[in-house]
Amino acid sequence: MKDTAFIEQMLQKGTEVKEKMKIQLSDLHSSQLLWTPPSTNWSIAECLEHLLIADGLRINIIEQKIATNFMNGKWEQLNPLKGFWGSILITQTQEKVKKKIKAPHLFFPANEINADDLIIRFEKHLDKIVSVITNCAEADIDLAQVTSPVSKLVTYSLRNAIMIIIGHEQRHLNQAIRLRKIAGFPSD
Repeated sequence: MKDTAFIEQMLQKGTEVKEKMKIQLSDLHSSQLLWTPPSTNWSIAECLEHLLIADGLRINIIEQKIATNFMNGKWEQLNPLKGFWGSILITQTQEKVKKKIKAPHLFFPANEINADDLIIRFEKHLDKIVSVITNCAEADIDLAQVTSPVSKLVTYSLRNAIMIIIGHEQRHLNQAIRLRKIAGFPSD
């Protein structure tokens, strides 16, 4: 069904992610973005690059869905597990981490990241997310199904896809912000 209230809520959360990023990370230098703590955590740059890759792929799939006027492919219509996958992925990508999971290799950041323009690229990425979600306002977000970028066997509703993207952005932005508070984080 068309759900304007849900779209507005997700747009608000997307805008909040962008504002939080600006406040918390936009003043950092390349060396700070690339700093990796002694533990096995990613750097801030790796967190942001992961989001650019993973949610960039998810957004591209939604853009393709928009281009077809939200028509479902055969497998998206027939997949008996479409409701299952969406709920699983939402719990694994939500803002508050319940259980840490390893990202699929497809979503891993590159070994070398150009941090010079990373904040600008990430800001544009967040703008694109908001734009694409806005373009879903007239869709039946429960009927429209999308296919996962990780596996063609995994499909879920457009509503779930949007929730996955927004929750994932919140989750890793919070992870990046926490890195600033770790002992040894470079002051400049």
